[in-house]
Amino acid sequence: MAGYELLIKNGTVIFPDRGVAEKKNIAVRNGKTAEITVALPEAESVIDAEGLFVSPGFIDTHLHDEEICDGKTIEQSMLRQGVTTAIAGNCGCGPLAEEILPHRTSPWINLGYLTGHTKLREAAGCIDSYAAATEEQLAKMCRLLERELKNGSFGLSIGLEYLPNTPASELEALFKTAEPFADIWVPIHIRSDGPAAVASTDEVLDYAKNWKLRFQISHTGSMTAFGHLAEVLEHIDAARAEGRDVTFDCYPYDAFCTHLGSAVFDPGFAERWGKGTEALEIGSGPLRGRWLNEDGLYERLRREAPETLIIAHVIHRDEMELCICHPQCAVASDALLFRGHGHPRAAGTFPRALCLLRSRGYTWPDALRKCTSLPAEMAKLPGKGHIEEGYDADFVIFDPGTLKDNATFAHELLPPTGIKWVVIGGRAAGRCLSQATEDNGYMVRLET
Repeated sequence: MAGYELLIKNGTVIFPDRGVAEKKNIAVRNGKTAEITVALPEAESVIDAEGLFVSPGFIDTHLHDEEICDGKTIEQSMLRQGVTTAIAGNCGCGPLAEEILPHRTSPWINLGYLTGHTKLREAAGCIDSYAAATEEQLAKMCRLLERELKNGSFGLSIGLEYLPNTPASELEALFKTAEPFADIWVPIHIRSDGPAAVASTDEVLDYAKNWKLRFQISHTGSMTAFGHLAEVLEHIDAARAEGRDVTFDCYPYDAFCTHLGSAVFDPGFAERWGKGTEALEIGSGPLRGRWLNEDGLYERLRREAPETLIIAHVIHRDEMELCICHPQCAVASDALLFRGHGHPRAAGTFPRALCLLRSRGYTWPDALRKCTSLPAEMAKLPGKGHIEEGYDADFVIFDPGTLKDNATFAHELLPPTGIKWVVIGGRAAGRCLSQATEDNGYMVRLET
């Protein structure tokens, strides 16, 4: 019997944490990297990676699959772009375990969930997005959060822009509940974008000073790239230099996407962004592809179809690139779909980010660090983000010469080119993909 289940041979192995690329062979046993060698040990299955790069699987710490109907679509899109591990339930939307887990019994990738502030409020009877919770409701929220954290939630997610009048006291009650749990992660969508982004970022930095929790400022580029990104980065850098546990992420697009009925699109958005309805594209539903500056469309859809996804082409590209190129900024997709439609970030974020980073002078190991070991460190994911003996055998094998994202705003789920194989050691990569040619339970070939 062969000594290993899988051998990946002849590839250039990327060690992002060390900034190194070496021609090595990787042997896998029991879902773990068992040996990294120049030898060619026997194995039951062999992938010949000649001419290809072998990277740790990409890690997406910020995506959304709260819509029951869209989970597998998002997971497949993640897998096709090389993501092997992801954390969902961000921006306060994380569902309670009892609501989501029965529908996620066979995810295509390693998938974890955050518990969402918004969902806690709803479960406690606070359904007004503009109201603070009552004392009774807050007490119930804290009990629910404690239960979820005891049962394995990855942390607490908060979406302050969606709950704009939430008092600090409400958040701090939840922080007090979470603090006794070791290494609890708290990603926060800040309270306001545009001119108030600096003050909104400082709010999170103050929480990081006062609470022994790990804070993440979500999709920093899409929230602050309106003339304020450089100042925001200065404040984050200063807070980190003081020892505050705060990190941040970004996706490589100059348009964001969220639901039209949310507080994000309350009157006044045009003044914040310097652009109005002429920059707002309908991303889901029967009017997908049209623009909100058509007569009465903004008012009608906001009233009759608030779940409609809107793609807002308002982010300053140069600032977004400044953010994603910051050495401590992780790549994260913020993938969001509604009935199969939405923003191309769900299918193209990681290849697009890598190509952008390379064009800005990043080496391959340093660019890949922002997709692998850096997010693994931020989210405290043991055994992930590195190619080391004993670590999970999660890999993406790609052609650096042809890597390219193909998803567009018109065709948001087109898979990238250049991704050849994805290997997920601890969990099956999926039963089949439309373009798969092989699946033996832990590896999927993505291109013929």
